Amino acid sequence: MEKLLIYDCEIINLIRNIKEPMNPNYSYCSHWSDFNNMGISVIGTWRNFDLITVLGKNYIIPLPWGKYEAFVNYQGNGEQGTGNSECFRKFYKLYCLCDRLIGFNSISFDDMLCKSNGMKIDTDFDLLCEVREAVGMPRHYVRGKTKGGYNLNNLAVTNGLGAKSGSGKLAPILWQDGKHQQVIDYCLNDVKLVRSLYFKFINGLLRDPHSLKLL
Repeated sequence: MEKLLIYDCEIINLIRNIKEPMNPNYSYCSHWSDFNNMGISVIGTWRNFDLITVLGKNYIIPLPWGKYEAFVNYQGNGEQGTGNSECFRKFYKLYCLCDRLIGFNSISFDDMLCKSNGMKIDTDFDLLCEVREAVGMPRHYVRGKTKGGYNLNNLAVTNGLGAKSGSGKLAPILWQDGKHQQVIDYCLNDVKLVRSLYFKFINGLLRDPHSLKLL
């Protein structure tokens, strides 16, 4: 059995938009590549295996239907989640055990965020990169060559999974407002969408949002 782990991160601090005034009630990081100051609020996951301990020995067991789990940083607003916190240590242990780490735009964002928070994470299968390659674009963003319209929401709607339950830009506001469960639910819903899209893609059942052809 190939041990699969799907993940998605949410951040604590808002990403500053230089075209808009900053709200003094919220904390910000400087820009989209300011990973050191974003912080991690939630890491949402799905996996098809688990690690159990029996009489002091660790065993990996298959989970045929899979398991969703959120790893949550309750340290407080404005504080970065680090690889040293207990919840993220467990996530990192699962990462080390998995055969394939799966994400969506995770090579460019989530992996970098985790590395800035003490976790050396490298995605094996970035669904966005795979989709881009399948339609003849570069795997990573290239100005003038990368077409829009292949975000998670568009792919989900086109493939009959419904829209995302919220916005990643709103998640830091909800988190800083203390609405932690809403952020957890939003993050896990994104993971569910990525899981469904991943299995459609590897089985040749994923449709292009533009042409509606199977990829």
